Amino acid sequence: MTTEKDKDSPTIVVDEDHPEQEKYEVLKEKLRYKQAKRENAKKIDHKQVRLNIQADALPTKTYFIMNALSAVIASYGLLANSAAVVIGAMLVAMMLGPISGVALSFIDSRWILFRTAISTLLMGVVMIFAIGVLIGFIHHNIPMTSEILSRTQPTVIDLMIALAGGAAGAFASVSPRLSVAVVGVAVATALVPPLAASGILFAHMQWRNAGNAFLLAVTNMVAIQISSSLVLWIAGFRRGSEEELQSNVLEFIKRNIWSLLVLAILAVYLSLNLAQRVRLQLYESSISQIVKNNLNDDNNIINAVAFDQKKDYTLVRVVIRGDHEPSQKQLATLNKEMRKDNRGLPTKLQVRFIPVKILQIEGSTDEELSPRQAQNISLKTAE
Repeated sequence: MTTEKDKDSPTIVVDEDHPEQEKYEVLKEKLRYKQAKRENAKKIDHKQVRLNIQADALPTKTYFIMNALSAVIASYGLLANSAAVVIGAMLVAMMLGPISGVALSFIDSRWILFRTAISTLLMGVVMIFAIGVLIGFIHHNIPMTSEILSRTQPTVIDLMIALAGGAAGAFASVSPRLSVAVVGVAVATALVPPLAASGILFAHMQWRNAGNAFLLAVTNMVAIQISSSLVLWIAGFRRGSEEELQSNVLEFIKRNIWSLLVLAILAVYLSLNLAQRVRLQLYESSISQIVKNNLNDDNNIINAVAFDQKKDYTLVRVVIRGDHEPSQKQLATLNKEMRKDNRGLPTKLQVRFIPVKILQIEGSTDEELSPRQAQNISLKTAE
């Protein structure tokens, strides 16, 4: 019995023994290609997409349970300094839904949806932050790890990543062939870890770092919302009352004006942060090179170069292991070469010398290291 679907599908009956079988195979392949193109060109079901986004923006039990579990896993992953665990926590997070709801509410002018989505988002943010604070208090003796501290220096690079992630999430939500869940993992990565890190830092009373981690989460939320709104707008989601509006850049800006203003302010601040970090890295790299050029000689090896920014100057702490102390002349020359730090303040040098006794078999020749050999050993030790 043939169905309507079978009638619409192209069918070719081929005799296996026919000498022109190869021609028919080519024809069949062309027909399959056309079918694939038609499947890929399916139009967006605007009504269904709107219903899906609205459903994901609701404050359901599943939303809170999954995000709570994600926050617990992410918090312990941060404390364990495990990037794999932090990424794994995102497999159960559900933070994209309410942000997509906010994006849709702006471009559709649906303020009831906006109130629902923003309240769901805020409740999720507060819950994740509170879980981070609680776990931070419980494990107050665990020192801050690099995974936590890496989320305390937001820059414009993080903003660009969030914009791309939000666009990917919105595109997946309107495409019938893509999974929103997969993209949601990438988006959640930009939200749950910084919120959990902020809570842990808050529990340790590191207010500034906690604020920076929270700022990173806010930056990601605003960027994801803006890029989601833009993708949905381009895809034809621009309703005024019950009618679809024509694409208009000014209308898009008008409907997202507050988000765009916040995004602009954040972009300026984060750009300044990035410029400051670049200046700091360039300063530390140049000072480290000057120190190595002046103090890596003979059997002396630089073990560490650390930078400690004080209120009125930067203290450069250098640890040297070797068989003879650096001379006052060397230190004086080095001090003259030290340039001002990234804040324009003086740089001061402090050298800690660790004497090393060279032991070898009696009668062996005393081999000294060349400056290049000392440099190579220093680099290997630092690694």
